[in-house]
Amino acid sequence: MQWYDHTVQKLEPDRQYSHQELISELRQDNPKLSESSYHWAISGMLHSGSLVKIGYNEYIIPDGYERKPYKPIYSDTSSALLTQVSEKFPLVSFTVFETVLMNDFLNHLIAQNTIFLQVEKEYSIFVFRYLQGLGCTDLIYKPSKADYALYWKEDCIVVTDLISEAPVRESAPHEICLEKLLVDMFCDKLISTTYNKAEFPEVIQKAMANWLIEKPKMLRYARRRGKEEEFRKILEEVF
Repeated sequence: MQWYDHTVQKLEPDRQYSHQELISELRQDNPKLSESSYHWAISGMLHSGSLVKIGYNEYIIPDGYERKPYKPIYSDTSSALLTQVSEKFPLVSFTVFETVLMNDFLNHLIAQNTIFLQVEKEYSIFVFRYLQGLGCTDLIYKPSKADYALYWKEDCIVVTDLISEAPVRESAPHEICLEKLLVDMFCDKLISTTYNKAEFPEVIQKAMANWLIEKPKMLRYARRRGKEEEFRKILEEVF
């Protein structure tokens, strides 16, 4: 039993605590310790699972805290895109990832949106041509990082290949599932440039504190993207 476990038992499970509030609680029970000891105790509480970080400077006791299934809330543009492509290509696998979805997990929010339409490899060019025919002008097809930086516009649609065996939401296979969203944030050469990657460990913390996530599903997909070991290392560092 750790010295800070007594403080954990006093914390209220239905209340959010800031970092400083936790230090105050620890100091009341152990007033003679150094400041670094209190910070160490909070880290220990997180690693043991007796404390969960749910956002920037927001912590809870997980007892009775129910994690919910993740459902993406798309923009009107993405919602229309989902309908148009699924009706035109009912048998083609595709997923829509838009960067503003990441605001559920980031401290520094993304104001300028980009829509990534990830389409089954053999059909991505046909979907791209179809959208051109609909009059979509801000379209980019499978750009390199240099081309993406050169031709990007706010709310543009970037058509790329869907990685085979990517995880899907069974109830809505064209809407992105959380496991895929998180791995794409870390692994995708374009998506990973749209936010500060130093935030990613906190992204994982917040996602796993608030939503139901299947870790094996994430790791399988990270393996498909060639970054399983890097992704696994982050999971081990965070938890």
